[in-house]
Amino acid sequence: MQRRAKMSLNTPRLLLSSALLGAALLVSGCGFQLRGTGVDNVELSELDVSASNRYGQTYQQVLDALEIDGVQVTSTAPYKLQLLDESVGRRALSYTSRATPAEYELTSDLTFVISDRQGRALIGPETLDTRRTYVNDKDNIIGTSEEESLLRREMRGDLTRQLLFRLSSLTESELSAREQTLDQQQAR
Repeated sequence: MQRRAKMSLNTPRLLLSSALLGAALLVSGCGFQLRGTGVDNVELSELDVSASNRYGQTYQQVLDALEIDGVQVTSTAPYKLQLLDESVGRRALSYTSRATPAEYELTSDLTFVISDRQGRALIGPETLDTRRTYVNDKDNIIGTSEEESLLRREMRGDLTRQLLFRLSSLTESELSAREQTLDQQQAR
């Protein structure tokens, strides 16, 4: 009798373990990856980076992300990434019966351009954007403001990921070809 009791307790564990192992194999087999661990890396070996706000958090995140991708950030690089403008906004989406905002929408936009050493735009200016919505809890002002701060941090991270994804689609040969096209147009 005791032997059957042990088997019945172990059988569900075995089934659960097998199911988890099967799910892990299935998910990894279909190409699933966690966000932020994408296979697309920035292929540019070096890049000059500037921003209108060199002390801003987005600028620092972009520098850190480029460094992680192995891009050398140097002022002598043949191409320059300029973070031209970053704007944030907040607007009420809906109102309560007392005409106070019930929901807010947060927006964040980042405009950038990639130029050559002569300052000619090779890519852009392009604008990336992200949006988030949150409920305005008038009874929990501190919690609501903390939620907004958390969403703003997530949005900066999202803009950085979007920018890196855009940069990962570029190669030095493509930028060089664009530069040569501009040279030919100027020679005419």
